[in-house]
Amino acid sequence: MESPLQQIPIFLGALYGGTVIGLVFTAFRPFHALFSGRIAHGLLDGLFYALAGSIAALTLYRIDGGTLRLYTVSGILLGVFLELRSIDALLCALAEKLRSHRRKFTKKRL
Repeated sequence: MESPLQQIPIFLGALYGGTVIGLVFTAFRPFHALFSGRIAHGLLDGLFYALAGSIAALTLYRIDGGTLRLYTVSGILLGVFLELRSIDALLCALAEKLRSHRRKFTKKRL
């Protein structure tokens, strides 16, 4: 039986793995905007889910020998959530700001 202090690094590793999954999701966002159509979106979604599942499985294997525990799954989900609320939200706001500046610039030139 592990002590709670031994479980903290496992939880932090799961949190890190979830953050990586969130970063992969953020990296796939421009591809969804670039390609249109149900087939392209389905292929991109399938590729993302395969990568996310692989990252989650490798994270669980690496940090705890593949043992599935509630706090490791919670750590992965929390890592994804925190990444989407911080880095992804920041990048989306930056992209929207750049898009609005581009519209203003093109209106002034015309």
